[in-house]
Amino acid sequence: MTTASTCPLLVRLESRISELKQKFIQDQLEAEADDPSFVADLDRLAAFRLLVHAEIEEFLESKAEEGLNALDSAFKGGAQAVRANLCLMVIGATLGKPAKFDAAQWASYALEVLASARMAVKENNGIKQASFQQLAVFSGKMPDETDVVLSSALNAYGKSRGDVAHKSAIRVRTIRAPSAELKDAEDLLMGLRTF
Repeated sequence: MTTASTCPLLVRLESRISELKQKFIQDQLEAEADDPSFVADLDRLAAFRLLVHAEIEEFLESKAEEGLNALDSAFKGGAQAVRANLCLMVIGATLGKPAKFDAAQWASYALEVLASARMAVKENNGIKQASFQQLAVFSGKMPDETDVVLSSALNAYGKSRGDVAHKSAIRVRTIRAPSAELKDAEDLLMGLRTF
């Protein structure tokens, strides 16, 4: 469920996952409901999982870019005081770049942190816990605001995505019934909505 205040990136993610459901598993969901002993198409379930993962990863990266762009605009627009940019110090710490409190170096430090964070987003490869936590900080969350349940769920989904990404679908043991695959995706969406 989206509301008028929901971000456009989340609306797009929800729409895209709905499209993937229709394209890859809707008929399998119906067949499963009619006959619990039916045999699902593992390739289509694997494709659904891979593509849902890719959409969530793109969403998280886009939110991070959105947050970094807002920080950059504010900083370049004159909000350069350390107090107004504590989040840049948190981002710097996340990236292993300790803050420089020398007033003469603050501006260059802030711009260096923003550039490094943008590079980290470009080089991001996944939604597992470390990636999620870093992207969440880039999008404006503080480390203690990271939802541990969502982080854990994303970590598990990232691992299961790796399972189908690196093996033939017929050899993967983590693919489950269409209803279970859909529930995983919907649970992640719910977590992202509330986060």
